[in-house]
Amino acid sequence: MGRLLLLALMLLADVGCQRHRRRHPRLRRIDAGSLVDAGAVDVDSGPPPSSIPMPPGTDILCLTDAECPDGYCFTSGMEAQYSRVFRDCPDGRAWRATHRLNTCLRAGCRSDAECPPGNRCADIQMLPFPQRACVPATCRTQWDCRRRRLGRCVEYISGMQCTPGGWACAYPGDECAPQDHTRLCPPQEGMIARCVPRNGRFGCVYEPPPAP
Repeated sequence: MGRLLLLALMLLADVGCQRHRRRHPRLRRIDAGSLVDAGAVDVDSGPPPSSIPMPPGTDILCLTDAECPDGYCFTSGMEAQYSRVFRDCPDGRAWRATHRLNTCLRAGCRSDAECPPGNRCADIQMLPFPQRACVPATCRTQWDCRRRRLGRCVEYISGMQCTPGGWACAYPGDECAPQDHTRLCPPQEGMIARCVPRNGRFGCVYEPPPAP
């Protein structure tokens, strides 16, 4: 009799739990049964914080580069050129949110000396926006790469998708080498191969191409 009463109580408790779950439609299952509050995600909270210090914009209006003696004009053509990173990349969105169209752009830095310790002045091609800025760098000279023989401080144009390029130590035993056509990453069908620093060495990382 006692066992039957205990079993009945357990069944009632389970039914109560199922009813409680049905009262909370905001909870949905993801990743093999874990729960997430769907209503807690802010769908449009604006651009996320940038990992790169944003170089400031100006209030100088322009239509052509000639009107910006210390820089160049942020035109609609330039915006179209960077449209994908402005759409897909946090740093690109953060930059676009703080820079007005048809205003003059000035370099956020012109040399490494203008950047704080641990940073170097990146070229435009290394960034997800059309303005030079300081980016984290793990080396500045060959001396910084002396922990292994024949170490060199090399520049790499881009990291993973939406990640800026920079400078890092490269060694002869690394899996690949940036800007060295004899040490490219082996291609993989449908993937983009990138030679990027990983745990102190350059290695091959593969990722799918960005959405059109």
